[in-house]
Amino acid sequence: MTAVAGTRVAVPTPKPVRVRGGRRAMLALARVEARRLLLHPLVVVASVAYLALVLWPSGESEDAYPVLQDIDRETQMGQLLLGLAVMIAVNLAVLRSHRRGTDAYFGVLVLSPWRRTVAHVLSVLPTVLVGALLVVGQFTAAALKPGAVGHASVFELATGPLLILLPAAVGVLLGRVVRSAFVAPLASVAFLAVTVVFVAGSGSAAWLRGMALVVFDEGARPLPSDLLGRPAGWHALYLLALAVLVAAGAVLVSGGRTRAVRATALGALGAVVTAVVLQGTAPSDAVREAREVATRDPAKVQDCERHGATTYCAFLEFTPWTDEWARVTDKVRSLAGDPATTRPLTVRQKVAALDGPSGTTAISPAAPGESTVTTAWGGERELEFAASVARGLVVGDERYRGAYCDARGVLMVWLAVRATRDGEAMFEKTGEGFNSPGVIQAPATAITLRGRELAVLQRLLAEPQGEVVRRVKASWKELSAPGTTTDRAAALLGVTAPAETADDREYQCA
Repeated sequence: MTAVAGTRVAVPTPKPVRVRGGRRAMLALARVEARRLLLHPLVVVASVAYLALVLWPSGESEDAYPVLQDIDRETQMGQLLLGLAVMIAVNLAVLRSHRRGTDAYFGVLVLSPWRRTVAHVLSVLPTVLVGALLVVGQFTAAALKPGAVGHASVFELATGPLLILLPAAVGVLLGRVVRSAFVAPLASVAFLAVTVVFVAGSGSAAWLRGMALVVFDEGARPLPSDLLGRPAGWHALYLLALAVLVAAGAVLVSGGRTRAVRATALGALGAVVTAVVLQGTAPSDAVREAREVATRDPAKVQDCERHGATTYCAFLEFTPWTDEWARVTDKVRSLAGDPATTRPLTVRQKVAALDGPSGTTAISPAAPGESTVTTAWGGERELEFAASVARGLVVGDERYRGAYCDARGVLMVWLAVRATRDGEAMFEKTGEGFNSPGVIQAPATAITLRGRELAVLQRLLAEPQGEVVRRVKASWKELSAPGTTTDRAAALLGVTAPAETADDREYQCA
């Protein structure tokens, strides 16, 4: 424009031009960062390590009989470790421009700082999806095993991927608050310390457990799913809401103080508080009552099935194992003599559920005429159950009176070892965890042998099995009588008994 002398011309003030395509650019950045995150060396190593732990065969026979309400919780710790790797990787991605000195150049780009923060938050979602696929694969592999029983919780399975999302959101927030690459690794250590040491244990206060990322409820044996009482749904909501709150905080710190972001942060905060409070109210009164009944009077809630002279009573989820129990019971009966081969016997599944899934309380002995079986199976559990059946046929009850210092101890342990697959190796292994090697930790009370009776047993196991079976059947009545001495048992079975030692005399005998 040309100005004429003596006249004043108004020059229009330029108005700011709204840049279009910000959302599209944000999604494009999220795609690029997501690919980088998936290929980050730390994330790749963590994923491979997770897969190795899941796929590596443990060699334990118990793994062939998984209880699915325990398997769903076992997926969580591996996901947390993967989440910590993602937290460090995404934090490095947020700090990339700071490390390379290119922050100043972003002022001329389409994306504002808060939109770049949203892009980094969105970039972790494909990694979360990978974590979810790992959980599905791990659980499916366990569920497809022929011996699998129980029911999983969708919320317990969803907890794993959320344990990736939350640390990742923390990594983004730390990158916007602290310009240091050392903060995220320190935060990962803090995550583990708070989770494992301070608030995740079963003995922690309810409000602390409600704030934990992972709550460890690992007791001595699995429980039926309706007795768990874990607030898995509220815990999943807590993790999701906390992740959203942290992500919204990162956006607010980056300048994205829009009404939608503020409303999201307030809503997530309310959900976090609600979930923490409701987690602290678990278990419900109905679950406590069900635990009481299952522990003290399990017959009220069990299904029973008769196989020959034996009746098997179990919680509904565990009835598929009845055939396995029958296989062991029938083998014990086949080695015994009359009338034990046809004596009525009830196999009763028992739990100690009063303290919930974290409980380590011992199972109470069954009533006379009953043998106890637990909610775990396979490997040494078979030997323990065989000992329980043998005691039911020989002694008739499970009350602990001391070590069996007579023929009955030798007879019961011999029946258990011979009725179990690879019984000798397992019997030797079970003794390693006790003061005496002659111990079988049967489901309710242990069967203990002194060194003298153990020596007789070992000599019997070295004899031809067919000949020993014939002698046991021929002398069953005398061998199973309370007054039959170890010397007499050895003579009846064709072996010799060593002399009683000072250590033997220190035992309390039944």
